[in-house]
Amino acid sequence: MKESKREKTLRFVLIGLCALVVFGGFVYSSNSSLQVDESGQSIHAEVLTAGSREQNPVIAVAKMARDQPVLIIYELDRSNQYYFKVLHSVSLQKRVKKIGLTKGKDGIWVQLDKKQWVLFSKSLEVLQEEKDAPSSVFSSEKTFKYDEHHQLIDISLIEKEDPIQLDLSDHKAEPVEVHSLSVDQPLWLVVLQEDLVLAQGQ
Repeated sequence: MKESKREKTLRFVLIGLCALVVFGGFVYSSNSSLQVDESGQSIHAEVLTAGSREQNPVIAVAKMARDQPVLIIYELDRSNQYYFKVLHSVSLQKRVKKIGLTKGKDGIWVQLDKKQWVLFSKSLEVLQEEKDAPSSVFSSEKTFKYDEHHQLIDISLIEKEDPIQLDLSDHKAEPVEVHSLSVDQPLWLVVLQEDLVLAQGQ
């Protein structure tokens, strides 16, 4: 049976529409993955006070809480299985790009934009705002190597000959930051892409 001109046109239109739908889906999925990559990690942390037998660790955490960027000061209660007790919290206008500490660890620098740095006190009062990056920003973060196959973190410290190992086999996400939570370094805070976990050094 010979195809009429109208049927032929209809066939080409349908093929064109299908091609457009497929192409549109491809472009949308590419954009979605780009947005995820550009957003970076959603949690940042710094240790304000390392824990000891006499005191609990205190940390500053910038994260998203129900689509709202927040900065929170937590005390990790040693007597209650390191329960994250909120000491102070503040909502932020923009998602945090980076956080750091002042030299004496009595303030927290937060980068909200390319040219927007805000200094918070330990009780999260705004102390100062700067357009340029502060000249002295410190971090409690430690350098580490991650063995993806064995899901182990290796942390090399100057004062220790053998590296400290942290087992992340219970967690699928890769570590982004690692911080020591105690003076003698048996307890560590591991920052994942969207979560915080505690790990014992081996």
